[in-house]
Amino acid sequence: MTEGTGTPAPDAPAQRPQAGPQRGRRWFVSSLIMLGGLAASYGTAILMAARYIYPRKGIRRVRRVFLAPIADVPEGASRSYSLPGGAVALVTNTGADVVALSNTCPHLGCKIHWETSAKEFRCPCHGGVFTPDGTATAGPPAQEGKNLKRYPVTRVEQNLFIDVEEVIQL
Repeated sequence: MTEGTGTPAPDAPAQRPQAGPQRGRRWFVSSLIMLGGLAASYGTAILMAARYIYPRKGIRRVRRVFLAPIADVPEGASRSYSLPGGAVALVTNTGADVVALSNTCPHLGCKIHWETSAKEFRCPCHGGVFTPDGTATAGPPAQEGKNLKRYPVTRVEQNLFIDVEEVIQL
């Protein structure tokens, strides 16, 4: 530099600003992709947690399903029928009424059966006993206060229908 003028001398090398980290297009694109991936993964995790905490609302409706003619379930007999959705109902003509109960014991899930002579349902696994309307009277189900699930049965002329509750997701 020349004295007093503040201009560089012609023979002095030009001073460059110090080189800092160069951030070009590659850095910008890779950062954008990384942020997009993080936003997508965290967003998905938040949506899944929110759906678990606040499940979808559904419309509950009752659907009437044909079971059988009344002649297929004579007095004192019991038949099992598969329901929509995979459940199985034991339809029993107790003489006074036709009832449909779940065939699964509420204690440990064993299959129950109808005892015609005793006019009661029994679970062979742990000695559970149920009345014709599904109320537990003996064994572990009675101690736990667990009754059989009951399905409403409707008689229309000479046919039996069962009312099954469904949930339609919105």
